[in-house]
Amino acid sequence: MQEPPTPPVTETPEVKVIIEPEPPLGKPLEKGQWIVGKVVSFLSQLSENLGSFFGENQQLLINLGLIFGAIIAFRVSLAVIAAINEIPLVAPTFELVGIGYSIWFISRFLLNTSNRQELGQKIQGFLDK
Repeated sequence: MQEPPTPPVTETPEVKVIIEPEPPLGKPLEKGQWIVGKVVSFLSQLSENLGSFFGENQQLLINLGLIFGAIIAFRVSLAVIAAINEIPLVAPTFELVGIGYSIWFISRFLLNTSNRQELGQKIQGFLDK
């Protein structure tokens, strides 16, 4: 009989539990000093904590940045297209150019069989690359 495969061993990160003393309840000066001490302690460990966070999640943060950048680029391009579309005579000119190109493409590649085969060869050559 075969032995059952052993499950992979994964390392778990260390968890540090630090029990802090309670803030003093008596004098306001001691309580203020305790708060300042906590803030200074937090700020002194901030760069270390941020460095480890970014180190552990680098790929995720890069992906989120790229997605966010793509969304911004898309929104900006839509705004530019909308602004161009508001200029008089530009939208009809673009429509005429599009209609003209479509007529040229149909007459050049789709009406004759030999031209359709040529277009098929060009597309296949592009897909093979």
